Amino acid sequence: MKRLRLATVCSGIFMATATMAAPIDDARFKAMAWLITHQNGDGSWPGAPGLEMAETAAAVEALVNAGMTQSDTFTNGVAWLQNHEAYSTDALSRQIIALAKSGRDTSDLVTRLIDWRNNEASPKSSWGAYDHYGTSYPDTAMALEAIKVAAASYAEEGYSVCNIVAQRNTAVADGGWPYFVPPTGTQPSGILPTAYSLIVLSRYKTSSCGTTTISSVLTSAASWLTNQQKTPGGGFGEGSAGTVMETALAYRALTAVLGASDPAVVNAQNFLIAQQQGDGSWGNGDALLTTLTLAAMPTVALADIDRDGLPDGTETQALLGTNPNLPDAFGLLRGNGRGIAGETTALPLTKAFIDLPYTASLATSNGTPPYSWLLSSGYLPDGLSLDSNTGEITGTPTALGVYNFSYEILAADMQTSIVSQIEVTEPQPTQVPALPAWAMLLMGGLLSVIMRHAEHRKTRTIR
Repeated sequence: MKRLRLATVCSGIFMATATMAAPIDDARFKAMAWLITHQNGDGSWPGAPGLEMAETAAAVEALVNAGMTQSDTFTNGVAWLQNHEAYSTDALSRQIIALAKSGRDTSDLVTRLIDWRNNEASPKSSWGAYDHYGTSYPDTAMALEAIKVAAASYAEEGYSVCNIVAQRNTAVADGGWPYFVPPTGTQPSGILPTAYSLIVLSRYKTSSCGTTTISSVLTSAASWLTNQQKTPGGGFGEGSAGTVMETALAYRALTAVLGASDPAVVNAQNFLIAQQQGDGSWGNGDALLTTLTLAAMPTVALADIDRDGLPDGTETQALLGTNPNLPDAFGLLRGNGRGIAGETTALPLTKAFIDLPYTASLATSNGTPPYSWLLSSGYLPDGLSLDSNTGEITGTPTALGVYNFSYEILAADMQTSIVSQIEVTEPQPTQVPALPAWAMLLMGGLLSVIMRHAEHRKTRTIR
């Protein structure tokens, strides 16, 4: 009864909080509901063929930005990213950014990305769309951003920064970037290459390239980008009207340079909110537009009292049928048959009963002993703990619910990641099985015979 009363009070608090949320928070809550309910069973997000890496990376990054890293949605997305190969600079860069923000080792991926530079500059400092392709400025900026987010060592970092700076469209005095620089003449600046360049250069605000300060480059380029904003509406686009894709990237870039309160940023934010569909998506369920827009929203720690990876605001506002006081978001996964138990879908351990002692042993790996175990994401039920030396989970659970988590098995020569789950339920009362009527009659007859036989023996003994 105490648990029920507490849940009712907490639910009321969350509902009151949700009604006071800012418009951008409401948009994020709805988009998170779409994100979580549209994940494939294998951990990826559906969309156009060839864009799965970009969509899944953006989705994982959006979950990190919202603090939602304690769920099977996040764990499955990360597992998919770790087990699939990127074939373009854009996809590889996004893969590195998402995994690095998720706390995963990206050193091999960064080495691969650096090896993809082309030979158009000396020292090599730029990237094209694919391995050793001709330079493009969305790709060069994206690659450098990935290396920076991964905090990787890159000897030519300064050359890459100054390569981007040098290729601004200063000849036409607009300060933006073209998609590529032709051998002769100029190309007009584009919103996407300018936005990507601003995002990465905002990390070098106090640096210089010769006599050119990065801060002055940011100012002029942000001014050019702001001038591309459509009025009325607040969107960005190459044509006569703003698009969600270009507005989301411009919004992210201008937020990094000008701050969230700048009028151009606020107008872009309002445009994105107005374009959101009733189901929380953008572009009528377009996975790429939805994940990129959600990832562009500023980093914020959303409340998640039940720690199931679904924000409380989403559970109270999106009508998902979930309870913000119970970890029940795991049931929203589409599960289209492509999941792999223990890798992208949770592998259940022995069921636990509330307020009763519990013990379970985690798996070992095929690696060389000794082993150690580490909880890498998610939560164990309250009252349980993991012994990192033995792999045993012990304790007495104190809260009902289904708890999803992933753990790492660290061997001497390898590391294995496993997704698991513990369900905590009420103990089931012991019941005597009900017998059919014929069995009851038979038992009654046998009991009567036994009693008569006993009485007969008693009589003979007395004589």
